[in-house]
Amino acid sequence: MLTNGPAPLRVRGLGPLRAFVGDEEIELGPPKQRATFAALALSAGTTVSRAELIDRVWGETVPATAAGSLHTYVSGLRRALGPVQELLVSDRAGYTLRLGREHVDVTRAEDEAEHARATRDAGAYERALRTWTGGTILAGVPGPFAAQARQRLGTLRVQLLVELAGVAAPDPALTARLLAEIPAHPLDERLRTATMIALHRAGRTAEALTQFEDLRHRLATGLGISPSPGTQAAYAAILAEDGDAARQPADAVPVRPAQLPPDRESFVGRSAELLSIVRPGAGAAGRRRIVLIAGAPGIGKTALAVRAGHLLRDSCPDGQIHLDLRGYDPSRTALTPDAALHELLVSAGARHIPAGQDRRAALWRDLTAGKRMLIILDNARSADQVEDLLPGGGLVIVTSRDRLSRLAVRHDATRVPLGALHPDESLHLLGTAAGAGRVAAEPEAARRLTALCDHSPLAIRIAAERIAPATGPCLDALVARLEDPRCRLDTLRLDDDPRSSVRDVLSWSVTALGTGPARAFRLLGVLPGTSVTRHTAAALFGTTTEQAGSLLDTLSASSLLEQDGDRFTMPELSRAYAAELSRDLGTPQRQAALSRILSWYRATLAVTGDRDRLRWCAEHRADLVALIHAAGQAGQHTAAAELTAGLGDHFRATGRPLEWLDLLRVAMRSAEATGDRAARAVLLHHSGIAYTRLGRHDVAVRQLTRGLELLAGTDHPSYRIGLLCSLTTALREMRAHDAARGPAAEALTLAGAAGTDEHLAAALRNRAELDLARGRRPEAVRNALTGLAHARAARRRTLEAALLVTVGRVRLGLAQRAAAREAFAAARRISRDAGDHLHEGRALFGLARCREPGTGPARQALARLAELDPGGAAEVRAFLAGPGIEPVRRSPAAA
Repeated sequence: MLTNGPAPLRVRGLGPLRAFVGDEEIELGPPKQRATFAALALSAGTTVSRAELIDRVWGETVPATAAGSLHTYVSGLRRALGPVQELLVSDRAGYTLRLGREHVDVTRAEDEAEHARATRDAGAYERALRTWTGGTILAGVPGPFAAQARQRLGTLRVQLLVELAGVAAPDPALTARLLAEIPAHPLDERLRTATMIALHRAGRTAEALTQFEDLRHRLATGLGISPSPGTQAAYAAILAEDGDAARQPADAVPVRPAQLPPDRESFVGRSAELLSIVRPGAGAAGRRRIVLIAGAPGIGKTALAVRAGHLLRDSCPDGQIHLDLRGYDPSRTALTPDAALHELLVSAGARHIPAGQDRRAALWRDLTAGKRMLIILDNARSADQVEDLLPGGGLVIVTSRDRLSRLAVRHDATRVPLGALHPDESLHLLGTAAGAGRVAAEPEAARRLTALCDHSPLAIRIAAERIAPATGPCLDALVARLEDPRCRLDTLRLDDDPRSSVRDVLSWSVTALGTGPARAFRLLGVLPGTSVTRHTAAALFGTTTEQAGSLLDTLSASSLLEQDGDRFTMPELSRAYAAELSRDLGTPQRQAALSRILSWYRATLAVTGDRDRLRWCAEHRADLVALIHAAGQAGQHTAAAELTAGLGDHFRATGRPLEWLDLLRVAMRSAEATGDRAARAVLLHHSGIAYTRLGRHDVAVRQLTRGLELLAGTDHPSYRIGLLCSLTTALREMRAHDAARGPAAEALTLAGAAGTDEHLAAALRNRAELDLARGRRPEAVRNALTGLAHARAARRRTLEAALLVTVGRVRLGLAQRAAAREAFAAARRISRDAGDHLHEGRALFGLARCREPGTGPARQALARLAELDPGGAAEVRAFLAGPGIEPVRRSPAAA
């Protein structure tokens, strides 16, 4: 809820930036932090996305550390706001300063100006102008957004003064105020014209004519142009002593263009985006507002702009203009700004169109100043193509595949990012285009079809056209064709219309890229994973991290990638097209790129510490799994086996045993191809753990025994210790306690000989668990505590958490509930911090057993263990189902 009534927070920006909590001024911090606050305050009550906020603070030169710095600045502002810090909120959409517009002098001034223009009341204009109290606007605030705001707000004040002169009675004081502004704005033609008229009406015609001559001289010597037709018309009227004519509009035939294309009947969704465009004041007289709809090709930008235009027709009574700038159309040349201005001026009714882009732009601004018009500039390719087309007033909607950051920075454009449709909206669109009956008859196929189309309106419409004829394929058949990435783009095209081809539409975007970004897009087609960071992209591209970041930013700005924080994801259809283009690179380049990124992952995994390894693997799991499969197919066997082994701790802690086994089979084929017996032994060890998780202990014992056989005669004590510990666990799960004693003892002997804390901790935990299963609690607690000391000495946090769980279980068995609770709580803290879901679940269950049955920790434990440890989950269910009944104590599976 926005603040109302007496404001706990007040912001002043029409001068030095200042903020007050009650009567006390707060310190807003260093310059960039002040720029962040200004960007939020001037959008009070509105969410500003992180990307847009970065644009506002840094502009077009964004450092790689911008996201982190932004977080630091917001944290600093929250501290500065102190008792009202809850007004600065954040969510996935961005940041919001939850403050009413009336509590920020800048937005209050804008609202007063809008009211004055709507009422054309001289008193309202004076109240708006009194909001400016003097001094440099946003003094002390750096950055392009603040600079643009200074210019915009300074211009607004002068425009209001000019407009006041047009509605107020002749007044010498007002004439003096107009004259006082001219030294600071000598080339402002509207100011000069208003001053000329005011002087003429006051009987000071000679001074009025001198103003025109001074303006003409400055324009000719400074810019090489003449005054605009509107200014010349006022001058001619004064010469003819026709004061009334001097106050008429510029050189134009009164017209109200109505050029909006027809609205689509099948338009679905986009409610939030429409609301952000169609908001109160969107067509306010004289106040220019720019909306930029940016998104991938075929995502529905034009359809959204046209729908919004039809909703806004009544609030834009001075006309609606639609101009296709043809920025990405290979069949037609993109409109130059000069040619586009000619089209706009004709649409606006200009009688005489001057030569030269600058003069046309000036006349366009003059004709649209103060108008309540809607202008849609469709398919813009760059900010250069658009800037001179921006009118003097009204609502402008620009659509582009590019982010056009310059429009946001220099012209305060509101960006409306357009992404995929919601799955339900995709189904609605498919039903509308192909028939609701067909969708209802095959609902699962319909959902899969829209997903394979990336929930893109263009792709869904093409797919619908494929199945629309009575002889067309059924949904299942079309889905089967789309499932094959090699056929997907061939299927999503209409033979007689290149505009209705996903491949062609994507190709236009890629063609518009420079050489470097186009090569980067092709190399992304080599990558089998779903996403990249700047670091992984640097390895793939063979560049520095900074260069890779620049390339990714360019692809993201062109809507070929989607950015979420530090990660960039390529939509499926873009990936399919990139994969096609990557074949042009040739096998040597593709193999080299794959080898570079595999090497990066291997090196990074090797140096990632125990504390961060599980979280790092969780973040990169999907990409690593895809890479391992690709490495196996490409014959890069060593990398495939090594990366799979490196993911062992991740799968132990997070589950997915079936996925793990599938990956292990790929890696095993690679290890067999290289003849590396040690690698095969490690992979068999991991297979044994996975089978133990599935409850298939007999298979686990066979896998682990084979691994030990492969190590016979080799010098790999650490591998052998791990296999022996896991074999002990599998046998213990089978209740073959006597058989388990041999491998447990051998593991402890080998660990003592190796002399490392890590090996000793693992072997002692293994022995303690066996002691506990055999009912030998004193021996179990002694071994567990000794192992815990070794785990801490080795700084192995996940092993420490596992041993704390063992200590807790032994303490609980000895009826030492307070000590048990302390051990479980410590295990939970460590495992949660490390991302070790398995031991977090086991610690939670231990805490539940230390309290009354059926408490919250038991349910949390069940949520963690349901997929990770089926046996442990069964114990939790029994615990919850039978209050007061202690579950059967079993030893956990291998950690």
